[in-house]
Amino acid sequence: MELLVPKRQSVSIELNGERVACASAVKCVCVKERRAIRAFGEVEAVAWLERSPSYRLELSQLSVPGQIGRSSLWEMSDFRLVTVQDGVRTVYSGCEWQELTERADAGDGFLAEHAVMTARKRSREEEPV
Repeated sequence: MELLVPKRQSVSIELNGERVACASAVKCVCVKERRAIRAFGEVEAVAWLERSPSYRLELSQLSVPGQIGRSSLWEMSDFRLVTVQDGVRTVYSGCEWQELTERADAGDGFLAEHAVMTARKRSREEEPV
């Protein structure tokens, strides 16, 4: 019998290829929209317009390891979220902040207890061993 022990998951936010923040966990919801196209006065759709999927990402315990300031993080736009789990790297690009719930405990390093963002694109790749 083989026992599989999952590797530790890492979640980080990158701007221009540099890691600027990390989170303890991420939850992703993928939404794909379809819109009916109807001829004038018709009830039945003549075609369907499919949009690219969008991704809603919820982060827990977002922290900043170093130089970037709190306001700089909140002002970021069009950044990447990278998760690595069991050797698979998932990159969400075109990210934008939607919601940040701040927590102000002294000395713990957390900037946000909960953060929500959207991403335009998702790609996956195997990490080299």
